[in-house]
Amino acid sequence: MSSDSLGTLIHRLSGVYRDPQRVLRDAEFLLSSPLGAHLRPTTEPLMLNDGSSTPPVLLLRGTLPMTYRGVTYNVPIDMYLPPPYPLRPPTVFVRPVVSMAIKENHRHVGLDGRVYLPYLHEWRPATHELRELAVWMSSLFGSEPPVYTKPVSNGDSTNGHHNPPPYSQVTTTSSSAHSHTSPHGSLAYSSTSTAAHATNNSAEEERRKALEKEIAEANIAAQTARIAAAEEARVEAERKRAQREQEETLSSTRVMASSKVQFEIQTLFRGMKEEIRLELKNQKQLDYGKEQIEKLTKEGEERKAQLQKGNEEMDDLIEGLEKWLEAIKEQQSTAIDASDNEESGMMKADLMALPADTHSAQMLAKSAENAAIDDCIYFLDRALVRGSITSEVFLKEVRKLSKRQFMAKAHLIKIAQTRAAERR
Repeated sequence: MSSDSLGTLIHRLSGVYRDPQRVLRDAEFLLSSPLGAHLRPTTEPLMLNDGSSTPPVLLLRGTLPMTYRGVTYNVPIDMYLPPPYPLRPPTVFVRPVVSMAIKENHRHVGLDGRVYLPYLHEWRPATHELRELAVWMSSLFGSEPPVYTKPVSNGDSTNGHHNPPPYSQVTTTSSSAHSHTSPHGSLAYSSTSTAAHATNNSAEEERRKALEKEIAEANIAAQTARIAAAEEARVEAERKRAQREQEETLSSTRVMASSKVQFEIQTLFRGMKEEIRLELKNQKQLDYGKEQIEKLTKEGEERKAQLQKGNEEMDDLIEGLEKWLEAIKEQQSTAIDASDNEESGMMKADLMALPADTHSAQMLAKSAENAAIDDCIYFLDRALVRGSITSEVFLKEVRKLSKRQFMAKAHLIKIAQTRAAERR
């Protein structure tokens, strides 16, 4: 079955398994390996020991190859993947066909076909998988097959035929028959002549002894040949058996080594892939941190420039405040001098109005500035009338003075509002 069909089955069972991607990956690895070439995925409920059944789960049904005495056999199996997979191991059954039977007292297979392996007992989700389970089963079943072919009745195999007697028995019977016929012939011949009878008896005895000697030598040679042939057959059988055992051991070792190497390579590949992913994630975080640091550095520099500018403005304001305090001190000293002059009858016009606080001083200064601008505009108008200045100069200067006068009046209004709010 193609990976698309397997993916369709897994998608259909998405509500059964907690990790469908792990189920799909393990099943694909097994089905793409030589041991899983004859397994086909399907869905079927799993019957539990208490008589209940699970929802339909993934079932890998087919045959598993094993090598027994140099010959490859296929064992029918059903491999269920229960809903908790991969936290729980798969459930495997040997399903013998009609002509097979499960071997009694098998170390790894029960009479119901349930497979029990140390690999299943020691199952760990992080290190165990279906393909390595198949390797274990193939190796253990190859050393001790779980099934055997049922014996067939052989009552008609002989068909009334009997084995022929051995060579020694045949030759012994022939010699006995010959020895029995010879005396009868000699007795018949003795009725005619006694001398001839004695001569014939002596010749017959010699021929009988020679024949018995030849038969004995032939029996010894045949026995020796049979012993040599049997020994040669035994040696050949022993050699073939040792060769088969060696081939089985090499095949099992090769399969186990190949599986281990593939598993280690896949584990190493997954570890390296995860490490690369973490490195890329860390690199992305470092790049983001670098951007944030550069952004904060730029903002810090801008903030530093603003603070330096604010510091310079603060210095200017402090300098202006110090000048203003010095002016207040001079005004206070002048006021003291004015009070002394008043006593002496010498009062100055600039000392007739003295501010009592900061706001009063500001209002006095702005009011004086407003009045001075009015006077300046008046005299500019008189100069234009007299022709002392041109109209362009007049308009330019009036524009400047008007702006200053507007600012002065605006300050006066702002100071008045501030004083009203303080009084409340």
